[in-house]
Amino acid sequence: MAAKFETDFGQVLPPPRSQQGVTGWVRANLLSTWYNGVLTVMSAAVLGAALWVGVRWLIFDSDWTVIGTLGGQLVIGQYNIESACPGQNCFWRPQVSLLLVTALLGMAWRVAGGGLTKRIAIGVAVAVSAFALLPYSMERMGMDVRLLLLANLLVLGVGWAIGRYTPLGTARWATVSAVGVFVVIVLLLRGVPGIPGLEPVSVIYWGGLMLNLLLAVAGITLSLPIGVALALGRRSRLPVVKVLCITFIEIFRGVPLITLLLMSQVLVPLAFPEDFPQNSLFRAAVVITLFSSAYMAENIRGGLQALDPGQAEAARALGLPGWQTMFLISLPQAIRNVIPAIVGQFISLFKDTSLVYIIGVLDVVEFGRAFIQGNTEYLASAKELYIFLALVFWVFTYGMSYVSRRIEQHLGVGER
Repeated sequence: MAAKFETDFGQVLPPPRSQQGVTGWVRANLLSTWYNGVLTVMSAAVLGAALWVGVRWLIFDSDWTVIGTLGGQLVIGQYNIESACPGQNCFWRPQVSLLLVTALLGMAWRVAGGGLTKRIAIGVAVAVSAFALLPYSMERMGMDVRLLLLANLLVLGVGWAIGRYTPLGTARWATVSAVGVFVVIVLLLRGVPGIPGLEPVSVIYWGGLMLNLLLAVAGITLSLPIGVALALGRRSRLPVVKVLCITFIEIFRGVPLITLLLMSQVLVPLAFPEDFPQNSLFRAAVVITLFSSAYMAENIRGGLQALDPGQAEAARALGLPGWQTMFLISLPQAIRNVIPAIVGQFISLFKDTSLVYIIGVLDVVEFGRAFIQGNTEYLASAKELYIFLALVFWVFTYGMSYVSRRIEQHLGVGER
């Protein structure tokens, strides 16, 4: 029964049914005018036809056996082949690294107090553990591999307990733990000479999604502080510092990343002796980080220039020194205002990690292409493989975008 409202001017009737609910939304947004109605019908027809063709291909014509054939190689590449690990089983190293990441997510869940961090931690642990239930034979996926994957659920709880019952359950120690975990993962994957079971594995065998994630994490972690330093240097009143920062930013922004990667592979080794240890993966990580730092510097500088200069003047009037004004007042507001641009740069950096193929590194995209090219019986399944890889990249990039939106809502970005 419709609610009745009485006022001094008589009864106020509720709006018609056609103007509220789903019907009202459709009328207001899709059928408000005759040309909007025509566009809605045409768009619905196009989307319906595309959906029909896509679903039909997905059910009747697609062949996803190439994904099952590659399996874990899409994640670790050639890391566990015999030539990479002669006489030893190296498959446990990426899995233990994953367990460390899961434990870190459990700590972050406890430190953040739940919410989005809790959902991310539980989602990652459940998704990874679900891979243990893939219908592979025991020869293809042994019981030890399945148990290590299932252990992510247990380790998530262990990480939460560490954050709850130990002094590590603070934001500062969680950050320190994250840096330590990354270093341990790199040492674990690279190997330590002289330790049984941890013989070094050459970086030429690193590949797959693991390589993309390592390069992205290193680049994201380092490009932000370097970009902040470059932005402050470009705004500095010291001519030498300002010129050096401007030169660095404009050079790296003016040269394509693929060119910088080629230069690091061809020109940089010429500056060192022939017997000097060469590491193409390390050079690629440095180039990606510096390239992203140049763009990050401009994002931060834009945020700083958008601030009202009256705040800095008020801080100086209160007697605050320049560095406190910058790091306690101006910089936090600038970073808050450009969070969308910063996350956009992080997403671009993650996608740019696929360009390392140009220096012979088999990231997940190049590994899939090389497999298709080397196994002609799977040439007809190339589109399925690339659709799957596109979906993988979309999951990670959308995850970063979603986290960014939640942070913006929490900080009130764009609100007054």
